[in-house]
Amino acid sequence: MDKKYILKALRPLKLKIFFHRAIEVFLYALTATGIISLVLVLASMLYVIPFVRHKMLVIIGVGLYIALNVSLFFIPAKKQLIMTADSLGLKERIITAWYLMGDNSEVAMLQRQDTKRALESTNLASAYRIRVDKRLYITAACLVITAFLLTFIPGRVHGDTVIRESLIQKMKESEKQIEDEIKSQKQKNPEISDEQMEQLKEALEKLKGEFRKAKSEEDALKALAQMENQLDNLKRQDPLRGLKTLENVLNNSQLTRDIAEALAEKDGESLREALEKLAEEPDNDEKIKELAEMLKQAAMNMGDNSMLSDALQNLAASAGSGEISGNELVQSLMELIQQAEENAAGQQDFENALGDVGNALGNARRSISAVDRRVASGNTGRMQRQPGESGNNNGSDEGGQQPGNNSGSQGGNQNRNQAGNEGGGMAQNGSSGNNQQMGGESGGGAGEGSTGTDMGYSDGEQSGGRRALGEWKEEDYKRIYVPEHLGGEGNEITLSGRVLDSGSSTYSEADGAPVKKGAMVPYREVLSEYRTEAVQSMEKQDIPSGMKELVKSYFSSLD
Repeated sequence: MDKKYILKALRPLKLKIFFHRAIEVFLYALTATGIISLVLVLASMLYVIPFVRHKMLVIIGVGLYIALNVSLFFIPAKKQLIMTADSLGLKERIITAWYLMGDNSEVAMLQRQDTKRALESTNLASAYRIRVDKRLYITAACLVITAFLLTFIPGRVHGDTVIRESLIQKMKESEKQIEDEIKSQKQKNPEISDEQMEQLKEALEKLKGEFRKAKSEEDALKALAQMENQLDNLKRQDPLRGLKTLENVLNNSQLTRDIAEALAEKDGESLREALEKLAEEPDNDEKIKELAEMLKQAAMNMGDNSMLSDALQNLAASAGSGEISGNELVQSLMELIQQAEENAAGQQDFENALGDVGNALGNARRSISAVDRRVASGNTGRMQRQPGESGNNNGSDEGGQQPGNNSGSQGGNQNRNQAGNEGGGMAQNGSSGNNQQMGGESGGGAGEGSTGTDMGYSDGEQSGGRRALGEWKEEDYKRIYVPEHLGGEGNEITLSGRVLDSGSSTYSEADGAPVKKGAMVPYREVLSEYRTEAVQSMEKQDIPSGMKELVKSYFSSLD
């Protein structure tokens, strides 16, 4: 019997000990991830954290993976394994045989034989009992189950979280549709060049980056608008015009006139020969400087939206700084011209591809805008119904004209001036007459009555309700305003004139304006309410999508 025999005999016990320790490590990891998950779920009730259940699974999965790697460090060592085996009834036989392994005395040999018989007759793996503290796995299970169950309890921001999750899903779907549309363009439009395909892919990657940063429907729509603007810039590119501009500039120099003539004749063989001839000329600073200046001038004449313009500017900058030689400059110019000719040949297909991708962007915009409609409906469902919407108003406008209960207020289609009322009444056009008039304190005074239609009191009034000082009600369509010079843009007109001494100014005292103390607050405190009211009004009315975008942009500019 040797040491290998002992280790082989103890292998089942070694695996069971390792399994025992791994279970404990996993339970500790599960407890830790349960605590983290519970904190995450509690935070999701106060802050918008989308897909919290998915994040829980990720946290638990990462924790268990870490536990698996950590448990590898808990494989029992040889000495510890032998001591554990001896404690299971072998009475230190194994450790004695282990240390007497080199002793060939008769006593040592008898001891090893006794140890061998004991190992053969004893099932150490069965004798080893796995005992785990109940508190450990009960705590881990309770934490994970509690965290999971709490995800079904709506928190303070539950509605906003659902909206964010829906928005993320829509963005992923839109991103996938746009990506598939771009990938299919090579088959739909085979003449499109590789460089043009790369530009489409770059625009898509930029959109993906903006989508990852988007926190609201407005951010997602802004990202789509940026990609649409980028596609518009690509659509305005004209490779043929860029080549024509380069031809005109090169034609002004004797050094490059042959290249310009080859470009004008669209003769690829002549162009290659002219460029090779220019490359064979000896390098000198004047040649490189002249070529760099011509390329820079051509790039400036092409405009900002030309791919060839950017490439020529970079090439001219490299040549001007001495980074490349004259031959390298000519070789790079040849490659640029060939690429521009390839782009010009596939320009029609490129425009078709831009149109297809633009349609996909339009579909994505409509899909993401639908999330906004769900936002409005969700907000409407969560808001308490305002008094007056219960339908218990005593004066209902059903075509009839009913008198109101206010002194001096009566229904009808007439405007009446009334005096001596208690607080002054307002005549209403078939609406509830139970409303108390502003300034309803007892006292005589002259009041002015008007129809409910004029003042926006036609509906929504609660029976017996009192309108606070400084309050008014508007019709739904009056809640939407067309902003001027949104975001600093627009056309400004300056009129000439001079100051005259004539004219007059009128000033009116406004003491005692009917505004309660504290009723005027900074607009930022009520901006969210105004935005919600505007969204609800747009959903109730048949408003063009362009106006909706204008309203959204208006409120975005106020933030």
